[in-house]
Amino acid sequence: MSVNSKSINKGILLCFGAYGIFSIQDAVMKWMVADFGVAELLFWRSLAALFVCLVIGRKAVIKETLQSPVIKPLMWRSLVAAFAWVFYYLSGKELSLAQMTTIYYSAPIIVVVLAVLLLNEKPTKLQWTSVFIGFIGVLIASRPGFTSQALSVCYALFSALLWAYTYILLRKLSGKASIFVQMVAANFTFIVITGVSLPWTFTAFDSTAILVMIITGVIGAAGQYFLFASFEHVEATVLAPIEYTGLIWAFIFSYLIWGSEPNNFLIMGAMMIAVSGFVSVLANNKKNKAIKLHAEA
Repeated sequence: MSVNSKSINKGILLCFGAYGIFSIQDAVMKWMVADFGVAELLFWRSLAALFVCLVIGRKAVIKETLQSPVIKPLMWRSLVAAFAWVFYYLSGKELSLAQMTTIYYSAPIIVVVLAVLLLNEKPTKLQWTSVFIGFIGVLIASRPGFTSQALSVCYALFSALLWAYTYILLRKLSGKASIFVQMVAANFTFIVITGVSLPWTFTAFDSTAILVMIITGVIGAAGQYFLFASFEHVEATVLAPIEYTGLIWAFIFSYLIWGSEPNNFLIMGAMMIAVSGFVSVLANNKKNKAIKLHAEA
């Protein structure tokens, strides 16, 4: 096996691990959000994740973060991401883990639209096809006109919109900050934003709840690192389909923990959103090859 093949396999395994870890994190947060406020849950999770970053990176990562030429854009992206998490977990108060995860996966669809508006990109017909398929999938999965959980569906959709915007911001910041700098900036911003609300949202945690949140923070930090590290070994277009394994984990955890069996609409919508993602990857590959051939001509 060549060195390049080993690197690709390593990247794919890291990505699989990242989304498996994120699914565990989401399941724990979904379980805790029934009894505790979203802001305080995110505060403890982010505090633990930041602690992990500082233990590993020490003074060097603090210095690198403070001296980063893109610290302001990083903080802005982290602020948007913080609100995306808040609305995502707010949706979990009424929606099942499978429902909220399925609706969240409309984010890649929204990215294409935002790329046109904010980056002046020109999607191909195949890319617009992926958007259309994904949009229909979201409508089927969420059924906005036939649900008593309309507000929670809106929370999940708004979260997806914010996540899509963070993807656009990430494109602009690509290669300009190390993994740990991105993690420190993100978790520090989360702590500040959620910490401001603690006087109004704080609940008297028992030692078990605090321990669970600290472990969740460590798990979340591992997921972030695995994901960012995977992009150092493999191109994003190769890893993109792996993101949809999160849907499988969400369905499994929904059933095992809460006994929630996905209905036919949710399954059909999830399948269409996944197909949309694969079509999007295919479209991106074709577009990149065409650009490369044009440049070589």
